Parts: sequence; structure tokens; C-alpha cells
Amino acid sequence: MKIEIKKENDLILRKPTDLVVDFGFEHQQLVENMIETMRDAKGIGLAAPQVGVSKKIFVCEFEEDPDLEYKGFPLTVVCNPKIIKSSQKTINMVEGCLSFPGREILVRRPKSVEIVGQDRYGNPISIKAKDLFSRVIQHEYDHLQSTLMIDHIKETKIVFIGSGTLGTYALQYLASDPQYKVVKVVTGKLNTTGRSKDKVFNPIAKLAKELKLPILETEDINDEKNVQLLKNTKAKLAVMADFGQFLKSPVLNLFEKGIINIHPSLLPKHRGPSPVVQTILDGDKITGVTLILTVAKLDAGPIISQSKVKLSGAETASILKDFLAKMGAELLLACLPYYLAGELPPYGQSEGKATYSRLFDKKDGEITAETPAIEIERMVRAFDHWPSVFIFQDGIRIRITGCHLDTSGNLIVDRVQREGKKEMAYEEYLRGHNPKLTFGA
Repeated sequence: MKIEIKKENDLILRKPTDLVVDFGFEHQQLVENMIETMRDAKGIGLAAPQVGVSKKIFVCEFEEDPDLEYKGFPLTVVCNPKIIKSSQKTINMVEGCLSFPGREILVRRPKSVEIVGQDRYGNPISIKAKDLFSRVIQHEYDHLQSTLMIDHIKETKIVFIGSGTLGTYALQYLASDPQYKVVKVVTGKLNTTGRSKDKVFNPIAKLAKELKLPILETEDINDEKNVQLLKNTKAKLAVMADFGQFLKSPVLNLFEKGIINIHPSLLPKHRGPSPVVQTILDGDKITGVTLILTVAKLDAGPIISQSKVKLSGAETASILKDFLAKMGAELLLACLPYYLAGELPPYGQSEGKATYSRLFDKKDGEITAETPAIEIERMVRAFDHWPSVFIFQDGIRIRITGCHLDTSGNLIVDRVQREGKKEMAYEEYLRGHNPKLTFGA
């Protein structure tokens, strides 16, 4: 019978456990239930407190997988265990726990251990274990000592580098994860608006202030004083997203684990400053995010990991960028422990498949009567935030703010905005203006 697995906030996980003294029917039934529960949850270890029983019992099992480097071990039931020997050699590995679903952290443990105890029937046993088997035994043994996986967390110092919206989720996730300590947020210098000269906070600066994180606002991260300041943080790595400044060697070489860049495309496709816009303009069917190590050449660093998503063909750049920002943050948090443990070695990009996006300016949004319908439809979605899509009629700029293609591929305009006027439905626009707009040939 499967039993409910207690989650991280359940007080029983912190309750002292009792020795097993009765190995009778009830005990045997509990062991069977624990084994079934572990297997059903696709776990490789389970301790009695995790199913609400404060007894010194754990079960573990790992069926060897040829695709994995870890050796398997048979079903093992241990009662009243005691670790009598641990190796001096330790290994950093990523651990998960059925009581902490979805969370994985880096834990350093002895490579091998020796334990004594009793089997499920009360017979004395002695087990020498190494590698994964040793780690599982130590993890479950911790449960019997009221010690949880999160008690092993050692903060990794991180510098975050970014200015645009792509990095907001990543910064928020890193700041809220106890495995990491954001010791500095590097962002672009505050600018001012045109007429009012009011200061405008970029989204990263704004978020960092809300999270009470130390901020470095700079026009040049490569300045010698900035390099020394970042060196003094003693951060192990940096994470970068949507920054907009070129990083030179002194910055690139600052961190032991490098600078991980979150890029919103499936590199080597769409390197450069506008990958999301380029994805829509090109009519890509699939896109995603890539984690790379930052190098001197634009977006050419080795790949740590990628995540893909299918596109519907209706996405706007603003919506897609926000989606990929969240996807990138989730990928980062999932991969970081493995990368730090050396279990996720980066691999090189294929230079022959590299394509590039570019910076767009105001004139890129202009269309004419000769612009193809499919191109206009993609432009309206790609340029929804800036520079927008517009056509001139009798010298007046008309913005196309919404459109779609019919089943025959003809352009159907939904919404427009005449220069100096409010946005309106195209049907409403036609009631007051003649002739009808002509485009999408």
C-alpha cells in the first residue's frame, strides 16, 4: 500500500526517531509499504519519517541504467543503522529528495561509508558502500537523525549582470534560492526621458532595489575600478542576461566558473542583440533558450544547456520574450547545481550553422503597398513593442497595431492608429477615412 510522503514543512521530519525493537507483522507491512511508495514515486531511497513513522528504518534501490554513469544497487532495507566509517575523500554531487519535490541541491559527502545495523528481519548486517550507493545511504541516514537535505546547503556567491526584462525572472529566482547569494547586481547606468529628464529605472535596477541587493550601475563594466570591485566580491560565477555591454578579458576572467549567459534562441541560431524579434520575422516554428559560457566572440561560447518550445505563429515579441525569460530562469536554476558539480560539461557550438540578428531602428517598421502580407503580419508581431509597423498615407503615418492572415494568405487588418490619434478598430477607422489603406500585395 502506498503511503503519503511528508513534505518539507512537516514537523515529523524533524522529530527524533526510535529504535526498531519489534520486527513482527506490522513492521514487515511498513517495510513493504515503504518499498511500494518509493518505487511509485520513482525514488531511489526513502526513510520512515518521510511516511510519518518515527522509526530508524530506510529502504533504497537503484536499477542500473546504461545511459547513466552510476552503478546500480539492489533493494536494501536497513534498520537501526550506524555509520562506523567514512572516507576522507569527499565528492560534490547533486541530490534530490522525495520530501522536497522539484528541488535539487549540491551536497558534499564522503565518497564511501561503512554502516552496521539490522535487516528487515532483525538480523545483523554490515554494508560497505561507495559512490551513489554511499550517497543514498548517507542521505537516508540523515533523515533518521532529523537532518534534511537543505541543512547541507552552502551558499554559492553569484554576481548578476543585466539591464533588460529578459533577466528579471532569473534574478528573482536566484535571490530566493538559499543555495545562492547574489553579492552584486551589475546593471546599466540610469538614463533620462526626453523632455522631463526624469530618471527611469531599468527593470533589473528596479527589481534589485526591491530585493535589497547591492547594485553597481555603470556605463562600462570593464572600467578598472569595476573589475576590482567585482573581484572583491569573491563570487564563484556570474549570470548575465540582456545586458548590452561588451565584456572584455579582465571581466571574463574574473570568475572561477565563468559567466553564464541566458540567450533567448537556440544557438548558434540568432546570435546577436535581437534574437526574439528575428525568430518571429523568420517565421521559426521552434525556438528556445540557451545557457552558454560568455566568451569574447558574440554569443559564441560553449553551450551548457538548451530548452526548446514550439511556436504557434501568433506570438508577439513582448509575449515571447517574457515566456523565454521565465523558461531561461527555470533552466538556469535546474542546471546550476549540475554545472557547479562538474556534471554538465559545456560543449562547443557549430560555427557553420551560426546566424545573426541585428539591432533594429525606427525605419525598419515602415511598410509600403508592395510589402508582402506574410511579412507585414510577422513584422506587426515582431515589432509590437518597438519600432512598431507603419505606412504613410497622404503624408500621414498610420500604425498597424493588429492584423492576421486569412486562410488564403490575405492580410486582414484588425487595429490601426493614425498619427496623433488613439488606437482604434480598422472598421472604425474606415468610417472616417477614405481611401482604404492598400498594402500586403
